[in-house]
Amino acid sequence: MNSFVFTIRLIKKRPLRSLLTILQIALGVWIVATILTMNLQALDRIDAVFNRFGENLVQISLQPEIDPSGVVRSIGGLELQPEDLLRLRQESTNIESVFRIQPAFNSRIKAHGLTYELWGLTEISHEAISALQLRIVEGHGFTAQDEEQKNPVALVSTDLAQQLFPGESAVGKAVEMQVMFTDQFVPFEIIGVYEPLDPLLQVFFQQMTMLIPLDSRSGTGLLGPTVRSLNSSFYIKARPGKAHDAVADAREILKRENTTVSAEYFSEIGRIFAQSVTRMFMILGAFAFVAIVISSLGILSIMLVNVVERTREIGLRKALGATRSSIVVQVLNESIIFSLFGSVIGIAAAAFSTPYIVDGLLKSFYLQNMTDLGKFHPLAAVYSVGLALILGAFFGLYPAVSAARLTAVEALREA
Repeated sequence: MNSFVFTIRLIKKRPLRSLLTILQIALGVWIVATILTMNLQALDRIDAVFNRFGENLVQISLQPEIDPSGVVRSIGGLELQPEDLLRLRQESTNIESVFRIQPAFNSRIKAHGLTYELWGLTEISHEAISALQLRIVEGHGFTAQDEEQKNPVALVSTDLAQQLFPGESAVGKAVEMQVMFTDQFVPFEIIGVYEPLDPLLQVFFQQMTMLIPLDSRSGTGLLGPTVRSLNSSFYIKARPGKAHDAVADAREILKRENTTVSAEYFSEIGRIFAQSVTRMFMILGAFAFVAIVISSLGILSIMLVNVVERTREIGLRKALGATRSSIVVQVLNESIIFSLFGSVIGIAAAAFSTPYIVDGLLKSFYLQNMTDLGKFHPLAAVYSVGLALILGAFFGLYPAVSAARLTAVEALREA
């Protein structure tokens, strides 16, 4: 407390010099805290998303076999048939559910007499609703019967529901949707509203703003009920701890001539993604560390000047019996307090600015709908302040030792 009071007096005595040193430290802390917030929030989000699905979600794809010379042997037989997915459900005890997700990319819809370009229209199997753990907040999801009959029903995200029907329930309303390969529109009834998936899942799925049963756009009678989209990939959700066994079953059941069955485990992709994020932030962290080291050099300069200006005071304290260790502790305490003041300002600035800086950068260069990574992370404050205090003590050590080495006679003579 005495050191704190004394440091306040020093700041009042040399306000401009002290303020510049504190702001220099604050700048370094602000940079470190901002970068740490991005890293910690990103890793927390990745863990949360992939813990949600565990090790059990896998994408299966049929691919042409390639001979040793690099020639594709055949491109036929890659299309999945409905009976293929049915066999997987019936013949494998390791597979909990099988589903398809077919992005429609952009399409046009009509509501209130206005035409909108819709990004995020997705055709899905009814099993995907439970497999992806979609939270239906109003209404209900579609069923196997809706999928089989290609009923014109839809689920919309809460964001889209609010945009199309502000202030009222979207359930029971109808939107007109453009039919595949035509300029005609047919009505689709909204039967449910769901919370959007975490935008981080856009690493694997396109943004999903409206969900409809598979092939329902082509099953409206305009193209005939037999028209359906063909795809060579689908998803399986394995039973807990059975992901590799489920993939082995899929390879056996879907075995075809000149065709290979490949698998992408979401847990593996998540780990690779987390590693890439960590590597990126390690590079940024190196620049941040250099920034805070340079900022903390101000402690060295201001404490050297303070020691020179207080030579007489140090001599008097030595003459009155002060030990070397007490002199060292006093100077170190002062340098740490300067670092603490700078840290408080830097953390306050980071807490205020990171939501705008981080989310803005991510929207511009990374994932368009990735938000909340800028929410200030408490551990970023702990690490940043801890680093600033350690560097403050380190750069204050030389002035402290220099002051302690002065003898009372030398100090009083130099003064």
